Amino acid sequence: MADLNGDIEAEAARWFFASSEDIFVVLRAGVVERVNPTWTKLTGWDEAEVVGQHFTDFAHPDEHQLIDDTVRQLREKGQAHCEHRLKQKSGGWFWVRANSRLRPDGVAMIVLQDISEAREHEAQNADAARTNDMLREEAGVFVWRFDPATQTYAVDSDLTRTGGPGIPGRRMLTAAEMSAEIHPDDQERVAEAFVGTVVSGAPRVVEYRHFKAENNSWARLRAAWRGMRQQAGGLWEVLGITQDVTELTEARDAAIEAAEVKARFLANMSHEIRTPMNGVLGVLHLLRHEALSEDGRRLLDEALGCGAMLSELLNDVIDFSRLEAGKLDLTIEPLQPVALAESVVALLRPQAEAKGLYLRLEAAPEEWVDGDPVRLRQILFNLVGNAVKFTAAGGVTVRLTSKGEAADHRLRFEVADTGIGIEPEAQAGLFERFQQADGSATRRFGGSGLGLAIAQGLAQQMDGAIGLSSEPGQGSTFWVEVAAPRSNTAGAAQDGDTGLDLISGLKVLVVEDNPTNRMIITRMLEHLGASVTTAEDGAQGVETAAAQAFDLIFMDIQMPVMDGLAATAAIRALDAPAATSPIIAMTANAMAHQVESYLKGGMNGWVSKPLSPAALVRTIAQTLAQAWVDAA
Repeated sequence: MADLNGDIEAEAARWFFASSEDIFVVLRAGVVERVNPTWTKLTGWDEAEVVGQHFTDFAHPDEHQLIDDTVRQLREKGQAHCEHRLKQKSGGWFWVRANSRLRPDGVAMIVLQDISEAREHEAQNADAARTNDMLREEAGVFVWRFDPATQTYAVDSDLTRTGGPGIPGRRMLTAAEMSAEIHPDDQERVAEAFVGTVVSGAPRVVEYRHFKAENNSWARLRAAWRGMRQQAGGLWEVLGITQDVTELTEARDAAIEAAEVKARFLANMSHEIRTPMNGVLGVLHLLRHEALSEDGRRLLDEALGCGAMLSELLNDVIDFSRLEAGKLDLTIEPLQPVALAESVVALLRPQAEAKGLYLRLEAAPEEWVDGDPVRLRQILFNLVGNAVKFTAAGGVTVRLTSKGEAADHRLRFEVADTGIGIEPEAQAGLFERFQQADGSATRRFGGSGLGLAIAQGLAQQMDGAIGLSSEPGQGSTFWVEVAAPRSNTAGAAQDGDTGLDLISGLKVLVVEDNPTNRMIITRMLEHLGASVTTAEDGAQGVETAAAQAFDLIFMDIQMPVMDGLAATAAIRALDAPAATSPIIAMTANAMAHQVESYLKGGMNGWVSKPLSPAALVRTIAQTLAQAWVDAA
């Protein structure tokens, strides 16, 4: 090892990989013993003027504590590093980066590298940094770093700035201090997520309430963090960014509340409209069984058609609201796409033939797939119905094809017409809500302008898409493609089944408080061959079910004395045969989340008001078939 009379530049270069442009200083007990010529060049002090003086005499007064801490680290670990200002003989100061080593004989060697230019560059950018800090603070954004070894947070708008706790705007917080600023109800949740990152380094995003002392209130913060460096003990140093999202959260909550208000309004309006509609349409359906003149039957059919259109418009509004709110759920079950398409074509063929049009189906061989038959039929009914509506001559061809195997299997429906066609500029917005191909289409052909928007939303929920190709005057081809995995099981009851043989002779209990609705469903069921007993509220329904056995129970939801869900729970708890009878909800409240509550409440199915004989038969057939499968 070189002694003090040796070449200190050579020893420093060997220890620190330093160059002759750096300052070399030799200290013993903090007192200067040797300096190299570069010291004199940069400070102005020659060696004779500094030897024998304490090194801190040449350090800036604001950094004496830093020097003391560095000396303590040097004694403990044998080496240390810091940055500080060094005094010049002319009275000025310049910045140096100090790298120190302690030799076994107690002599300290220091290499001081001039970093004044870098510091000057930082000073030149200080205004820009302060501006950025101000913008970040106004935006409520700050970054922070957590050191698990010291259990402290460094919180700043810009942690890239060099230096430690003394930097203006930087806060140093202990873990306890940081936790104390978090709302008590959020502390456990935030701590659990944060500890997970400290242990594993995995990223997390958490929203929580944070106390703002300046106005004695709670702010909403969103923090994202991840592990940056794993320390020797296995724990991770964490770097995070946090933003004040109070205003965004308030705006979001207001939007959610507005959506909830709209949903409640639509649910209430749905119930209020469907109840009288059930009376009107139900009576019209019952009149079909009466002796009428030819003209009277024509007027009856016209009234039923108008009622069906009104019901369809209401369903469009409700369905679109469900899609917007993300509350329209699919009910997946085995189905035959060909049979489904045939049923739609069969329903619309009389309408096409009345206009002198052909309506035909070209389909691949029959197969079973898993899908939502109601929603798939809704899409197809809309596309085929539009094609018939907007076609004056020629006709409509429905094509069904499929591709893929097993879980990757997909269905594609194409509806090609020889109708009026669609202008290119109108095609882009055709699937938007309340849009028609031309401004007069609503007046000329009717409709809410929601059908295609709903069809698109349903197709997207089925992991599919919808589109069209069209030329004005040359007709249009609309297509929809959806995911439909191949099914291993066949449906127990299909919509094409009439179910009449299942209903004839059934003993049915109808629980309904509205006299008109009670009369309508009773007459409908009796026309289908069922024997019907009625109850005027839920409590009467429970008493009647306890007294005798029933094959099937229809239960209204909103009733005085005892509502439908409470009555269902009471019937299920009976020590009587009716306790296991299938129960069908009969309601005007047919939103997806409402239907889910009926099924969870012990009901087996549901039918929406206004009632139609076809829907009634289909629901009974499906409910009884499923009940028999469950009992087997």
